[in-house]
Amino acid sequence: MPGIAETRTYNALLTTTLANYQKKMVDNIFDVYPLLSWLNGKLGEAMRGASVKKTLEGGESIVEHVLYEKNSTVKSYSGAETLDTTLQEGMTIARYEWKQYAGTVGITGRERRANMGEPALIRLLESKTKQTEMSMRDTLSIDAYGDGTGNGSKVLTGLQEIVSATGVLAGINPSTNAWWAAYSRLTAGSFAANGIKYMGVAFDNLSFGNDKPDFIVTDMATYGFYRDAAQPLERLQIAKVADLGFANLAFMTVPILFDRDCTAGYMYFLNSAYINLNVHKDADFKTGEFITPENQDVSTAKILFQGNLSVCDRRKHGVISGFTA
Repeated sequence: MPGIAETRTYNALLTTTLANYQKKMVDNIFDVYPLLSWLNGKLGEAMRGASVKKTLEGGESIVEHVLYEKNSTVKSYSGAETLDTTLQEGMTIARYEWKQYAGTVGITGRERRANMGEPALIRLLESKTKQTEMSMRDTLSIDAYGDGTGNGSKVLTGLQEIVSATGVLAGINPSTNAWWAAYSRLTAGSFAANGIKYMGVAFDNLSFGNDKPDFIVTDMATYGFYRDAAQPLERLQIAKVADLGFANLAFMTVPILFDRDCTAGYMYFLNSAYINLNVHKDADFKTGEFITPENQDVSTAKILFQGNLSVCDRRKHGVISGFTA
């Protein structure tokens, strides 16, 4: 019995320590890579004063309400003229599935016995948690740029799927609903020849007064092409973005950042008003209890994430792909 009591105490210590480390872990996961940081908070707050992260309490899926037509009853009138009371359509929903990620932190009995004493145990746990944290960060960042088909389509709905002029997204087909197509220019070719021009065309097509892209992200090579092309011009660095450690240039006063996980040759133009990082409140990297099974000399805890990316207006985002030098 003393051995069981000691194991329970040990597991409780690890669980408490891991729970206390949770906030730091979440910050490190989201605030290292540009896209994740922009979606989660700090980078987004520096650029526009808000994040696109939404914490949801539940639901079988994530639902975005989509407006695709104007209200046809709006018009001028005079005196007692009859007003148009026609019931309006022009609204639908886009439904996104929850995506789940998990990592585990385990400590063997031998490791525990080799690190006797609370300070040594906590240092060991923090090292193992850091390993899990880095792995989850890398996995989420890679998947956020993908087409959503990885691991049997259990991964995030990524930018290659969201920012596209083709392909069914959230149950809506752009081939029969033209308002559900993102701006897209494929096989852009030489950046030196056409890059700045194509960027201008994309930005113009995605701008509606003050409603315009507020984040541009690309891969390192294409970022270099833009930097070289802009050398003769006045280049602007957004100070608040640089203060967070992200190297950036700007286009039309909008920060351009490079992300090592962005698909080669791609440049995304995103509008924070129409994209969300949705996270379930009970699985926002929630840490479970350390459990020691009866038939193993090891204690393990789970770290869980449940969420997904979603957009309510696909037309407000754009991509240029196929850039070369």
